[in-house]
Amino acid sequence: MNLKLNYRNGLLPVLLFFLSPSVHLYAQDSAKTATNSGLNGIVVENEHQKPLEYATVSIYSLPDSLLVKGTITNRKGEFELAGLESLNCYYRVEYLGFESYSSKPILLKENEKLFLSKPLTLRANTQRITEVEVTGNRDFARIELDKIVYNVSKSPVSDGGTINEVLATIPKLNVTANGGIQLRGSSDVKILIDGKLSGLLGMSPEDVLSNMPAADVDRVEVITSPSSKYDASGSAGIVNIIMKTDRAKGFNGNASATIGTINKHSGRTALNLRTGKINLSGSYSYRNDWSGRDYELSRFTEIDNNVEMLNSRADVDLGDRSHIGQLGMDYLINDKNTVSFSVTNRNVKQNRNGIYNYSRNLITSSTFSNETSRESAVDIDLNSWVYNASYIRKFDRKGQEFSFDASYTSNKAENYGNYTDEVEGNTSDFFNSNREEAIIQMDYKQPLGEVGSIETGYLYRTNEIKYNEPIDLSTAFNYKESIHGLYFQFSGEKGDFGYQFGLRSEYSDIETNKAYNDDYLDFFPSVHLSYKLSDNKQVLLTYSKMVYRPDSRMLNPFQNLQDPENQRLGSKELGAYYTHMPELTFVYKRDKITYTTNLYYQYKDNIIRQYRSVNESNVAIVTYENVGNLQYAGVDFNISTKFNKWWSVNSYLSGIYQKYTPSAKVSFSTNDDFGFFGKLTSTMRIPKWFNFQTTLRYDSDMPVVQGNYDQSFQVDFAFGKRIMKGKASISLWIYDVLNSSKYNVNTSGDRFTQRMKYNFENRVANLTFRYNFGKKYNVLKTKKRGSGVQHSEKDI
Repeated sequence: MNLKLNYRNGLLPVLLFFLSPSVHLYAQDSAKTATNSGLNGIVVENEHQKPLEYATVSIYSLPDSLLVKGTITNRKGEFELAGLESLNCYYRVEYLGFESYSSKPILLKENEKLFLSKPLTLRANTQRITEVEVTGNRDFARIELDKIVYNVSKSPVSDGGTINEVLATIPKLNVTANGGIQLRGSSDVKILIDGKLSGLLGMSPEDVLSNMPAADVDRVEVITSPSSKYDASGSAGIVNIIMKTDRAKGFNGNASATIGTINKHSGRTALNLRTGKINLSGSYSYRNDWSGRDYELSRFTEIDNNVEMLNSRADVDLGDRSHIGQLGMDYLINDKNTVSFSVTNRNVKQNRNGIYNYSRNLITSSTFSNETSRESAVDIDLNSWVYNASYIRKFDRKGQEFSFDASYTSNKAENYGNYTDEVEGNTSDFFNSNREEAIIQMDYKQPLGEVGSIETGYLYRTNEIKYNEPIDLSTAFNYKESIHGLYFQFSGEKGDFGYQFGLRSEYSDIETNKAYNDDYLDFFPSVHLSYKLSDNKQVLLTYSKMVYRPDSRMLNPFQNLQDPENQRLGSKELGAYYTHMPELTFVYKRDKITYTTNLYYQYKDNIIRQYRSVNESNVAIVTYENVGNLQYAGVDFNISTKFNKWWSVNSYLSGIYQKYTPSAKVSFSTNDDFGFFGKLTSTMRIPKWFNFQTTLRYDSDMPVVQGNYDQSFQVDFAFGKRIMKGKASISLWIYDVLNSSKYNVNTSGDRFTQRMKYNFENRVANLTFRYNFGKKYNVLKTKKRGSGVQHSEKDI
């Protein structure tokens, strides 16, 4: 695969980006707008009046208490906050093991250098503190103009669970038994890490997130109406996972171990060494997970003047052993320029061992059933390398920033299959797959005085996958996708009115070696408006457009041999489909309660879905088709309540009307119905005792293209407790306590009706011990930190 950018595909858009007038707007005279205000002082301890080195001094604006800038003291306890603008503010001083100090409000005038004549004295804390929290107790959910931010770092699940497990506690999301992430009725969700596409996620984000610890996650952003800044691929929205950034200077780290039911165990360690100029980090995690995913199938097929009944039962064991190692380095060239590098290796071995029993008989026949069986053993070895490099350039003008990110991913997998059939005897197959992905992304943000700010950027992404079977080269399958994207976005506020307007253009080209070639040039507008009706009431109106392009799994025409009665294969006659998403949100805050209501509508034309049919041999074939259009409307109700300092409850209810209208190429009736989804999460943080979290979820019956899903109900528990004077924690997480979550789907089509019951291993318990070690000092960076759910189209 040639990953170099040639002039037509990559270099020209890059040059156009740098020559764009919007990039250099105000760049040359940005220094003229910055002021020379500053704050200087000395920090000492109260007992001996000795200077405190590495004390954190931060300044916050009033009345919103937003972090403006931060620094640390030198060996003499001195600090200087320079380059500040005129503002009403207060400053705060913090040091490990000492009580923090917050000043009274002050007015910092333009070009004023304020020196504190008296040293700032900190008193030793009588209680031993292992870590200073600078963020305070944040609300679980926060609504912003273009997203909802969920602060999950304090969840008991975060101490010992995986990222997928903590996502399951978020109201708008649903995580299926096989790890799939759903947002508003669709699994077509785009997953980002720190706002970027990550090659680590590869083709199976659910597998990767099921192996990554939730302890590394700070917050999760759910974006139901994406702005033009984001890659337009997807159809349901975006889940952006923001990882924690360790601000502790010196050497520190943590180690954890988890044991679970039915041969589940994992371990992880992470180390950090931060000197100020150079920050080094490394981590390693191991996970061994065995689970069962059995299913039962009953299918009635019309044959001439008779009906054949097929009963099938599969007993499948899945094994997953993974090793993930990562090394990273940040180099702070100066206060304005930072470069970062990281490399990640992921090695996975998977086993899929199954026994399939089949019983066939004719309804009107008195003959005995024709019973057969088959054993299947599939081994998968996956090795993945991800290389990342980034550069951030800050300017004197507050809010002006340029960032450059590049990544390269190499995934190699070997698939071995051995099958033992009573009739055909032993058969086997082997193929390997190579996947290479390269991403280059540039973003630039420029304030426009009091008017607002503009953002612009460029994205180049290429993804190539090769499936090869050495024995039979005729079954080789190659897939290549290239995407160029340019966006422009303007946002700002005027009084109580907030706005964001954007336009994105993307050119994509998809081709395979099996007579498939399609390219698209599309424009994706986005609009986000907000208005504060009062201090406690706000209304938001948004619109965005997204595209879903067929991927390699949908286009691969070769079937798998795992279950001979239920074959899966791709199609080479697929086209992209588009989603239009308007949404209206109303937020009302009252005392300790926040009410949020969403009204939304989505229209998807030429939608791609799995489609089941029965061939001449009466074998079910599941393929992908453009089945028609889907439209649904929904209303969400979300209530967040804080009863007191230690108990909060988040309740969520969504009602959805959904309608599938078939195209002429497929055969099924218009399918529409109304359903609802509900989730309730209760979190108790009892001081000096433990944290306890309960999550209850209910899904009603919901339609799919050829049928419907049955209702399901689930309860999850999580306990967490700090021990060893706060240095360690122990947590217990129990998934599906009542073993009540079932996944049953009913489908029908030309000549057949079918019911499939999945019996996944749902009730799972994990116990985790986590220990933090090393010397910690708090170092603030100057960078400001910045709907309904229903069943999706799962495998049918």
